[in-house]
Amino acid sequence: MEFLVIAYSFLAFILVVLLASPAGQKMDKKQSRIDRINNSVGQPVFKELELSFYERFLGKGLKSVSAKFNKLLPQKKNANKTKTLEAIRKQLRYAGIFMEPSDFQFIKYAFLIGAVFLTLVILLAVNADALISLLILMVGVLIGVMGPTMYLRSRVSSHQTGIKKQLPDAMDMLCVCIEAGLGFDAALLKVSQKLKGPFIDELLIVYREIQMGRTRREALQNLCDSTNLDELKTFASALVQAEQLGIPINNVMRAQSEQLRVERSQQAKEKGMKASIKMLLPMLLFIFPVVFIILMGPTVLNIMDTF
Repeated sequence: MEFLVIAYSFLAFILVVLLASPAGQKMDKKQSRIDRINNSVGQPVFKELELSFYERFLGKGLKSVSAKFNKLLPQKKNANKTKTLEAIRKQLRYAGIFMEPSDFQFIKYAFLIGAVFLTLVILLAVNADALISLLILMVGVLIGVMGPTMYLRSRVSSHQTGIKKQLPDAMDMLCVCIEAGLGFDAALLKVSQKLKGPFIDELLIVYREIQMGRTRREALQNLCDSTNLDELKTFASALVQAEQLGIPINNVMRAQSEQLRVERSQQAKEKGMKASIKMLLPMLLFIFPVVFIILMGPTVLNIMDTF
């Protein structure tokens, strides 16, 4: 009896192997093709094709031209130059622009030269007086000098404002993902697939840094340094403390999102209260004189006619 059981079991095993072997061979072929594609994608040629048009063509040309242009300029002291480049690097990072400071300096000089050239062309076309020509030239030079800096400041403001607006919604999405059973790293990736925006881009950078081997604390610290926002500093410090003390991360993020929404409503109320005070000066300068002229003008004319 035992011999029959062993024989039937061995026969069933052989039948299962014979029936499942074609499917296994197909899976092996599919896996070999996937591995071959992944190996081919990892080659330098394919890696270069994955880069953007700016990184493949414009970025390389811009770097070479800016390097040659910087050699022609008078070299400042190393300490002052390092401080200037570091300040530009921070501003570019706060704006979400991944560019070398030397490239941005070259763009500033090129924009200045282009603005001056365009101003001279306009002066030749207009053929105005000397005073007006000097005024137009000063305006052109001022635009050339301040244009890139003002653009960078506006990008910094818009980038940080976008992060502030998106922060509560992204934190709620992270809470939902973590409550569903995902880890913090997997939750970052899932949120990046569902949402788009400046804060999501920063979360993707955090995820990549963690995957590259950095600790979560270091990645969150880099996030705070690259954005310079008090809300993100509070968020990162709360996550680090929750990890150290063993507190559930979803509870911390839920409390943070509620606090951020309360702060947003308070800021909106504050701006609404300041609006009436800010409107007072334009009303005194532009609206009240017109109303005064309309109301008192006929009376003044009648008095002048009488006397």
